[in-house]
Amino acid sequence: MEIIFKIIGHPLSITQINSTDKVMDVLYIKNPDGTPRWIWEKKLNNPLFLKFYSVSNYRSKIFAISIQIVFYLKLQKLIFSKKRFFVPFESTPLIRTEDNWALFTGTAGPNKKAILYANSSFYKIATTPSAQRLIQKEYEILQEVDGLIQNLNTPQCTKISNDIIQVTDVSKHGKRTKTITTAHLKILSALSLVKSTTIAVHKWTLFNTLKNDFQCLNDARIPVNMTRKINLLLEKTNPDETVMISLSHGDFTPWNMYKVGESIALYDWELANFNRPKAFDYFHYIIQNGVLVERKNWSEIYESIKENCSGEFATTFFDNDIDLLNKYLKWYLMINSMYYLKVYASQAKWHIQIEWLLLAWNEGLNQFLTEEKTARELLIMDVFDCIQNRKYAALKLHDGFPETLNINSDIDLILAKKEGIALTNFIKNHPLVLNITTNKKSFMNSILIFLKDGSLLALDLITQLKVRNLEILDLNKIIVNSSRNLYGVSHASNMDTARYVALFYMLNASKIPEKYKPNQNHIINSTEVLDVMIRTNPANLLNFIKSNKQNSSFYFIKNTLLYVWDTIKNNSRNHGFIITFSGVDGAGKSTVIENIALRIEKQLRKKVIVLRHRPSILPILSVWTKGKEKAHQDAIESLPRLGKNNSLLSSLLRFSYYYTDYILGQFVIYFKHIVRGHVVIYDRFYFDFINDSRRSNIELPKNITLFCYRFLLKPKFNFFLFADADVILKRKQELSKITIEKLTHDYHSLFESLSSKSDFSIYQTINNIELETTLNRIVGTLIQSKR
Repeated sequence: MEIIFKIIGHPLSITQINSTDKVMDVLYIKNPDGTPRWIWEKKLNNPLFLKFYSVSNYRSKIFAISIQIVFYLKLQKLIFSKKRFFVPFESTPLIRTEDNWALFTGTAGPNKKAILYANSSFYKIATTPSAQRLIQKEYEILQEVDGLIQNLNTPQCTKISNDIIQVTDVSKHGKRTKTITTAHLKILSALSLVKSTTIAVHKWTLFNTLKNDFQCLNDARIPVNMTRKINLLLEKTNPDETVMISLSHGDFTPWNMYKVGESIALYDWELANFNRPKAFDYFHYIIQNGVLVERKNWSEIYESIKENCSGEFATTFFDNDIDLLNKYLKWYLMINSMYYLKVYASQAKWHIQIEWLLLAWNEGLNQFLTEEKTARELLIMDVFDCIQNRKYAALKLHDGFPETLNINSDIDLILAKKEGIALTNFIKNHPLVLNITTNKKSFMNSILIFLKDGSLLALDLITQLKVRNLEILDLNKIIVNSSRNLYGVSHASNMDTARYVALFYMLNASKIPEKYKPNQNHIINSTEVLDVMIRTNPANLLNFIKSNKQNSSFYFIKNTLLYVWDTIKNNSRNHGFIITFSGVDGAGKSTVIENIALRIEKQLRKKVIVLRHRPSILPILSVWTKGKEKAHQDAIESLPRLGKNNSLLSSLLRFSYYYTDYILGQFVIYFKHIVRGHVVIYDRFYFDFINDSRRSNIELPKNITLFCYRFLLKPKFNFFLFADADVILKRKQELSKITIEKLTHDYHSLFESLSSKSDFSIYQTINNIELETTLNRIVGTLIQSKR
């Protein structure tokens, strides 16, 4: 504060130097770091400092009303902080201030400037060389735009000194608006015509200057993957591409303007520039307001961009072409990101709003990188950018770009609970995410992420390192010991990783997998008691862990109760489900089942049991006459549909036998697998008895087998795979073309009928031509059911 008043000619002192010094008593409101934010003369009877405050939502409105009530009740001297200064009697100020003044000390950063409100004007006071250049620029631009555009009101500007400019107050009769209106769009259209020109990228001074500055940035706080994204976009930029540039205000936001009738009173022109891309101010208004005021995610912001771009404005700016809108949105994100990353890099301390903006811009860049990266890869990049400046440690993660993680691998992150909650909320609101499921335990939150493109990602957010009811390692020590690699990921140390792996598998009475064995070399020469115990005395490892303070007395009881509760919750919530696959021989069921089983095990992290046709608690009938081995061998070698049974009685007996297997077996399957969270996949199911009973050497009317289906527990997911008869015959020549076409028709009819009658089960037919397309559709169906 003293520096600011010295610049305006009011040198302040906290002690009285001469008897003639004048007393100046002030009140002030603090920033979160304790420094003064708003300062005013103690005798002030109304909150002039609210001139600096934008009332744009309910929270800000409540704050403003509360301040006004305090002043109305004359309680300000009791509530706000106070300080006394002394001013030399002979001082000759550049700005005359009586009792009616208020001061905003400015936002931290290289462009920091203070703003004094006095004499019905604002005085901008530069406190850094960069801010000095900006106010000089604002003075010049205001001379140029004064009266230039109809219905655009701009402040009258007077230069007081190289450090100070005076701008008139344009707020009279004006109102803040929460949304962009026709009046705003007309002003934007008019601004875009001022010195408008088309330029090739390689001749575009602003872009090339920002690009060079960006590529020289070296700040560990800047999101690593956001930097990589911008570099990818820079690499694929065509230097001969043309861009339309024109006058841009640079900070066209609700808090820098008032709406006065059909006019817009616009101030704070210090960032104005004639070289920004078309529609820069339009995007800036919606994005800044969406992030900082409305707290929207990128999907909602992008919808606002499209919704507000309509009518004459959409025709003028983008010729009603969404691709053209996206082109200039990309340029906005690149120009704005590169500019502010340089600004933030020179700022000692980041406020929370910087994090909000970086996350939003980062998400916005994703839609222009869909050819270079998959949705899963982009999400992984964003996850690690989100936590880059927070305390965490990645466990067992490969040492490379994080998004190159194997598609069937998950991510284990060690972090505090509050960080885990923040990350979960970030993922939940990410524009690439369709839905998430969480499995919360006392020591970990397992998140399964379903992306909009059908892909999956699993994260384990570990808040306590436990095996059953025992805490095995100190979470905080692992985070402290972690280090950031070249790819921006904070990895748990090799030694901590080796200990965790050894304890996890040994205490679970399992062998350490081969891929982790080399990691154990990091503790081979350690003399720490735990490491020696792991290497030489694994039999007593359990007792050693139990003897630790965090597993003794009260902590042991607490951990045991939490473990029991986790187990109960997990068993009650984590039920599995049944998937059935039907189709004629050659439809590709076996290949699909093999791949889907792998995806479920690796990505959904559920155990998979594959059954053929039925529960099989009863053996096939021929076992009773041929013996088990002979019967199974004959079943493998024989072709389907070659049975010669035409007897109604024999068919009823055979069907009754297998139906009994279904009736009894469905309960065995349910309690043995489904309640334990397993996924049961049937390679063929009961539907064969309805449409293709000949396959089981049974000849019965379809209405009998269809009627009996109603008494079975219905599988959640049922897929019928089919293909053109000629395609199937190229794969397998076990059935005639006529039979293939008839069975395909019957299954289509059956699934359509069952689907129309069921609210629980899903019956879906899939033309299985491209394996990946089929798998994605099946996974997509599983994902939709999780919503």
